[in-house]
Amino acid sequence: MTHRQQSPQRKFPHRRIHGGRSVLSVGPATWPLDPRLLLVGAGATILVIVLFLISISIGFTTPVDVARILLGGGTRGENVVVFDDALPRALVAALVGFGLGLAGSLTQIITRNPLATPDLLGITAGASVGAVLAITMGTTWGAWLAELGTPIAALLGGLVAAALMAALSYRRGSDIGMNTLRLILIGVGLTWTLQAVTAYLLARAQEWDASRAQRWIVGSISYATWQVVPAALIAVVVGIVWAMISARDLRALGLGLDTSRSLGLRVGPVVTGTLVVAVIVASLSVSAAGPIAFVGLLAPQIAMRLAATPQPTPVTAGLTGAALVLFADVLTRTALPGGLPVGVVTAALGGPFLIYLMIQAARKATA
Repeated sequence: MTHRQQSPQRKFPHRRIHGGRSVLSVGPATWPLDPRLLLVGAGATILVIVLFLISISIGFTTPVDVARILLGGGTRGENVVVFDDALPRALVAALVGFGLGLAGSLTQIITRNPLATPDLLGITAGASVGAVLAITMGTTWGAWLAELGTPIAALLGGLVAAALMAALSYRRGSDIGMNTLRLILIGVGLTWTLQAVTAYLLARAQEWDASRAQRWIVGSISYATWQVVPAALIAVVVGIVWAMISARDLRALGLGLDTSRSLGLRVGPVVTGTLVVAVIVASLSVSAAGPIAFVGLLAPQIAMRLAATPQPTPVTAGLTGAALVLFADVLTRTALPGGLPVGVVTAALGGPFLIYLMIQAARKATA
């Protein structure tokens, strides 16, 4: 009698069909493959690469030549211009846009509200207070923050703001420990309060420090250097890792809290962990280029509509955010007056979109 030898379980990534849907499996982890989502993600990636090359080439050469230089075919002079000056700016634009878009998608998922973004929940405002303290009070009582550096100061500010927001929205007896509607309302109030604190710090600062901080607050990548790239890169890595690890849990949250609980999801740890990651990603992104307005609002909603998904997908939202900031940077350096911060462009785009979302939400509430 012969025995059929069982084949070893495959550990490497492979595609299979599960319940009529394509699924990518890596060991015990699985991710559903949505053709339209993959197409939108691929298109966004290509757009980011094209805008990235255009951003580097402005005022210097062509995107094709930039690609040649980046691949090691440049002269010494070309390498100095690209790698020392243009590349850090383009990298910061792409990484910060990705981080803000991803953080916005995470906060929108856990609250199931398109208006719940780091901008409106007080996270970026808290990060701004921390960074402005380090910039304007670095020679007085804020010297210890200046020694830590702007990225750490912004991260601490964002964490403190998130802790205040969570404490004020705490609801006893809830497995997520907070009321999401109260979280949004308190976040909006906290945002205005922290913006008042920032204005006070600017009023008390020395003229040079206040000017530098004001330029940073608007959201600008004009003076980006290699020194701020690591903070933005860490933000992107943290966000992508969390999005991959918790992909199934985040999809379940999109079905609603009651449905998630019925599926056996431990809602509290997932919501808390996702909020903490969103704070870290948004704060580090803000520390690199300032609070570039409305990227966290625009990117997830644009990506969701393009991919026709029921809720924002973090990586696609990040790619959309990177494309938005790069596009704003290209626009400010070509078609708009010189020296205009990218935050002005994103605010001009995001303001009308916010009004549209509020009108849409009001219509759904009265329907």
